[in-house]
Amino acid sequence: MPVPSFPLLESLSSVENSPLFTPVVLIQNSTSGCENIPFLTWILKESFFRGLLLVGSSLSIRETLSFSLNLHPSSFQLAFQTHFPSSITQNNLTIYIAASMWQSAESIQELLNSAPKGTLLLLEDIKDSSHIEAWKHLSSLFPAFAFSQGNGLGVLAIAEMPCLFPLLTPDSQLSDAEKTTKNLLRERFAFAGNFWFNKTLLTTADSRINALKQDLVQTRSRVFSQHMLTHSLNSQIRGLITYIKSLKQTYSSYNQHIHDVWSRFAQEVLERTEAQNALKTYLSTPSGVIRSIARALVKGGIVPYVPDLPQPPQVEPLPHLPPAPEPLLLEHSSTVALTFREVQESTPVSAPVPFSRSSGFNVLFVAGEPDSPGVNYRCIRNAATCSLAGFPAQWKRCADVGPDDINWADVMVLWRVEFSGHVDIMLRLAREQNITIIFDTDDLTFIPNLARMDIIDGIRSIGATEQRIETVFTDMQRTLLRTDIGFAPTDTLADAMRVYQPVTYTVPNTYNAECLALSRKAYRIRQLNPAEQVIRIGYATGSRTHQKDFAQVSGVLARLLQEKPNLRLVLFRETGNHRPVLLMNEFPEFEPVRDQIEWRDMCSLPALPSELARFDISIAPLETQNPFCNAKSELKFFEAALAGVPSIVSPTAPFRQCVENGRTGLFASTPDEWETALRTLIENPDLRHRMARDAYHAVMWHFGPQRQAILLGTIMESLKGEKQAAQTAEMQIARGNYLARNLPDIPECTVMFLHDALQEANVTVIITSYNYESFILEALESVRLQTIPTLDLVVVDDGSTDGSISLIKSWMEKQTARFNRLVLLQTNTNAGLGGARNCGVTYAETPFFLPLDADNRLLPHACETLINATDGLTAYAYPIIQQFGDPAQHPTLGQEPFRPMQLVAGNYIDAMALVAKWAWAAAGGYYVSRDAMGWEDYDLWCTMAEYGLRGTHVPEVLAEYRVHQTSMTNNVTEKMAHKQRVVSLVEARHPWIRLVQKSAKQREVTTS
Repeated sequence: MPVPSFPLLESLSSVENSPLFTPVVLIQNSTSGCENIPFLTWILKESFFRGLLLVGSSLSIRETLSFSLNLHPSSFQLAFQTHFPSSITQNNLTIYIAASMWQSAESIQELLNSAPKGTLLLLEDIKDSSHIEAWKHLSSLFPAFAFSQGNGLGVLAIAEMPCLFPLLTPDSQLSDAEKTTKNLLRERFAFAGNFWFNKTLLTTADSRINALKQDLVQTRSRVFSQHMLTHSLNSQIRGLITYIKSLKQTYSSYNQHIHDVWSRFAQEVLERTEAQNALKTYLSTPSGVIRSIARALVKGGIVPYVPDLPQPPQVEPLPHLPPAPEPLLLEHSSTVALTFREVQESTPVSAPVPFSRSSGFNVLFVAGEPDSPGVNYRCIRNAATCSLAGFPAQWKRCADVGPDDINWADVMVLWRVEFSGHVDIMLRLAREQNITIIFDTDDLTFIPNLARMDIIDGIRSIGATEQRIETVFTDMQRTLLRTDIGFAPTDTLADAMRVYQPVTYTVPNTYNAECLALSRKAYRIRQLNPAEQVIRIGYATGSRTHQKDFAQVSGVLARLLQEKPNLRLVLFRETGNHRPVLLMNEFPEFEPVRDQIEWRDMCSLPALPSELARFDISIAPLETQNPFCNAKSELKFFEAALAGVPSIVSPTAPFRQCVENGRTGLFASTPDEWETALRTLIENPDLRHRMARDAYHAVMWHFGPQRQAILLGTIMESLKGEKQAAQTAEMQIARGNYLARNLPDIPECTVMFLHDALQEANVTVIITSYNYESFILEALESVRLQTIPTLDLVVVDDGSTDGSISLIKSWMEKQTARFNRLVLLQTNTNAGLGGARNCGVTYAETPFFLPLDADNRLLPHACETLINATDGLTAYAYPIIQQFGDPAQHPTLGQEPFRPMQLVAGNYIDAMALVAKWAWAAAGGYYVSRDAMGWEDYDLWCTMAEYGLRGTHVPEVLAEYRVHQTSMTNNVTEKMAHKQRVVSLVEARHPWIRLVQKSAKQREVTTS
């Protein structure tokens, strides 16, 4: 008799990572069987099975399952082979056989008859006509089940398995409830599987469509070229038509003269420049836009037909003719046919509406070097942040920009665009549309006389010539001089650009939400799986242009590697040919320690965080006296910081602006300084940890998408007119450099318990507790009962002397299935409310956190409701809070809508609010002062108001505030002397507030 439980259904319904929604890696032209990946992923997680053998499976299945197993390491064995297995010897093994590997029932039957009892066989494509009869025969011999997703998946076993109950049990032996469960399981896997099956079909269809599109590239190129030329010719053609009409109306008796004048005028236009030779070709072609115009002129009786445009006879000018229109003069380069390649954009952005402006203010980013990594930082991410700020944006390859795109745009940002005939036409059309044109570059590429090998060593190492680079820089400068505004990622670069373009803004390189999530996931994995006892120093150069930069530190690194056998130097090489990015023949000092160099293949941008997280120390050497290097952006610093890695950098101007030497990173310029800095971090793991933590907090705001959206939104708003320009200028001047207020103060604390399922939650609830043993379980249970399925919880015990710490730890040990992450911290000394909260936020790995004091409670839908009220620029969301306790009747808190200026008179927003971690970092965290505890949340809201960060009110009761005699408010905050210290501190930090209530709400009780 089958057991009356459904372990398979329970595992699918748990809050752990569900295999039904596992991400699938689709590899083009090798996607068969993708609909079966959800069930195969469940097999990986089921402890009954020891391993899975994939026989002839597609690459998509292999890569997806390998990724899943790497993400959740276990003793489960995953193997692949390309031939049908002759026998099975290992027990409790699952064999997945691809459709191409089986045809007859006999071979499958023979395999199962000789297999151990715990064998499970999975057959791909059982609904295929070549397999239907074989499956019918097999399912009649063995316990079997057929999944319906895609082309069908057959499940065969020698005997029934408890872990697969009730799938392999005949319906005749099942109750009605068990039959329902069986159907439910089929539907659940079919739901997920069919999604990927349909996705595969779309991918295949897209591939075929792209192939067809490639066949039309030349035709499309010619049509767009003619379109662009025609657009420029329209005004001349209209003038020509008006001219000929006036001739007909004024001199109707002189038809022959009209013919002669037209012929002479056309010949003059055609022979004026080489550009007109192209026009002549169009006129003599049986099709084409210009030919159509000529036909229309003839058909309308405006001009007679001139088949070969012969040399007109000499005629006297007719008297009193209206002035003829000026012939069109085009630059020679503008007659070259434009090439339009189909490009799959890397990020979803707003699509243009051809020849129709939307009601928004549209921004078009044009990439001059679309195949380089810089397009992600300067075009794709900036387009996304513009859209976040409310300005629809998209990016295009420069070669793909046509009249439709220009007509759609209100602003064009040209990144690394060299001047050409195509660009000239783009700029002319943009001027006709009154479009603001912005030039953007991330290097000093607009000063031709810098194109010297002694300044740019990369010219030599990439095999270019000074003359070629000078030509590129000259064409960049030509584009810059034709624009209205400049963008640069660093102040140094912006200052250089202002010589040519006075209105230049610093728009830094940034990370995006995907980069942040991947970086922190990689960091978390590293924390759970610490490396062997080696220390890795990584140099993540992405191009062969840094030979002289690296030479500054090469000798020091070689000596340290020889001295310390546990050191490793991580360098990168080209994928495929394994050619080092650094030309190692220029660094013979590494020959004795070549076994201590780890060579890693260059990777895509999404894979970079995992590579960076392998480092213990990241280095970024640059020639500080070199003007080209001194303008380089801070990419290497902030990307390493996101992955939890400390950096040693050269003190260039951009690095000096964002790195606090000794706290968020170390500076080094001479060999001695490099050796001192490297030894300091190699020998102090605690310092590495603290420095990486502080660097992460420093870059969250400075290089984050929220700050970038605010900066770009203000710039775009200023372009709408004079009134907006004046208002935004006031704002920009008042902001100054718009950096974070300070680094958060993080007291020392110890991790007492850590659980991480390595999934992605949106919210971390942070409970701070000090001697609240009697209340803490109520707070914890209110978090456990949250309706949001994936949730993180961090509890900070601030040096309690009661039994609460053991109570919390015991509770957490029982709740690992409910939470994605569980962290229990204990401060080394009592840090006070602000310090304890900052500790909790430091260990939060989610976009938002929600502070909860240990004596308060959340209602079950609090987290879910609050997170649903946020968007990409929400700094915090606060609910209505119901008070309860002694006495029983209390008014609610937090009923006021979001009005930042209401903070002038005092606080009206409770601490129980959902807060964005980036906003916390921008504000410098909660202030830490045990002598002035109590107004940490008010101070945070005031700082965010100063930065223009937006809160949102959720008018719903979502939390409960306990009123009791032992609360901090009654025992600390509202004591007269303490209240005066709190008021003085907050008024000093925010001079604009004018508090209504400065004195304590209750009198202090004196005792004799």
